[in-house]
Amino acid sequence: MKTTKLVAMSLMALSLGAFGAIATAAEHKGHSPMGMEMAHEPHHVLAMAYHRNLATFAKALHDQTAGASAVNVEFARTAVAEMRRSLDQMKQQHQACMQAMSAEMQTKMKDKMLQMEPHQGQLNEQLTALEQEVQSAAPDPKKVSTLASNVLTHLDAMSKMYHGSRGKKMKM
Repeated sequence: MKTTKLVAMSLMALSLGAFGAIATAAEHKGHSPMGMEMAHEPHHVLAMAYHRNLATFAKALHDQTAGASAVNVEFARTAVAEMRRSLDQMKQQHQACMQAMSAEMQTKMKDKMLQMEPHQGQLNEQLTALEQEVQSAAPDPKKVSTLASNVLTHLDAMSKMYHGSRGKKMKM
């Protein structure tokens, strides 16, 4: 009986390990070995987590304000503050990732980084406009929804640049 349990647990562990390897390979399909190396770099992993966090809060804000007659100011201010924190942390982790890269990798990534700059600037502008709007006594729900949607658009464009044609569309 113990032998059967041990064999079953061993097979399950091997299956889970194989599944994890397949999932990782599928996630990074099409990445060069250099891209795979960067995808596992700790600062890059954190930057991408902050990117997803920023998108999650932007989507939540958009969903709460789209078609609403009023903005829940406490909710909006909390969401926007978290979006700003996530953007700042994403930038900080991105900078640390760039500093950790070899000169060869920096050269290879230079064009992508230049393409992302306009989106990063627009993202910052949209977020600043959101901050100003939610600080008013009665924020306009349509404006808040539109600005949150614009944030998602720029995040999506940045994601597509990183992932290429297989970029993950931010669902609204």
